Amino acid sequence: MIRYILIDDDPKILNWVKTKIDTISKDFGLKHIQSYSSSKKAFEEVHPDDYDLLLVDFDMPVYNGIELAQKIGTNKKIVFLTSTTNNGPKMMNALNVSGYLSKPFDIEEFKLILKNKVIGNINPIQKHQKADLISIRIGTHKDIGFYPEKAYYISTSRNIKGKQAHKNCVNIYGKNDEVIESNVRISINDFYKKLSPFGFEKINQSTIINVSKIKNRDNKHLNLHNCQETFLIADQEKAGFITKMRTMFGI
Repeated sequence: MIRYILIDDDPKILNWVKTKIDTISKDFGLKHIQSYSSSKKAFEEVHPDDYDLLLVDFDMPVYNGIELAQKIGTNKKIVFLTSTTNNGPKMMNALNVSGYLSKPFDIEEFKLILKNKVIGNINPIQKHQKADLISIRIGTHKDIGFYPEKAYYISTSRNIKGKQAHKNCVNIYGKNDEVIESNVRISINDFYKKLSPFGFEKINQSTIINVSKIKNRDNKHLNLHNCQETFLIADQEKAGFITKMRTMFGI
């Protein structure tokens, strides 16, 4: 699975490129992570562990494409989007660039870049960070602290013991499916972004699991050590999840 981020100060271009890529995403194993129309916001929010491929506009306010790629695209595959081919040599010389595409976006040229420069050349997934205690900011006035090692899974769904988080909240479960933090007011997607560096993976729209707790997995289901809950792996998450799991365990 190749996770990509789009950055262009023209929202119409963002939508156009995303729509085009959607037509080949399944065949090429592409997963859209986020689109940004502000280079400043992208700089503030993008974490290097969140993606593999950066598609970025060359000419933008605040940070141009090269400046932004230097800040958030180290050791990533980069494809520049540009309105003029005059910038080609400059872009190719500035960074380890996989290619550049003239606007409007040409999907056939993009497919050639994927085949020749990206697929098979994504840098290995970094080892997950370790932490005794991590703090998660919840809203403006609240933080929670917990030990990643003690968290087995995070979910919005009702679990085997009948526990379920309130609307717009999640529960954090530990050993034996016991709740260790209840009704944490945060979306499952936002929580996943915060926990991903610590070895947690999203397996469906409602659940994140601690990969180090996996006991076994079949085609679409998995179980964790010291838990009775059986988890369903969603089709859209399956390929990326299995790749990350095998990479983590060196399989």
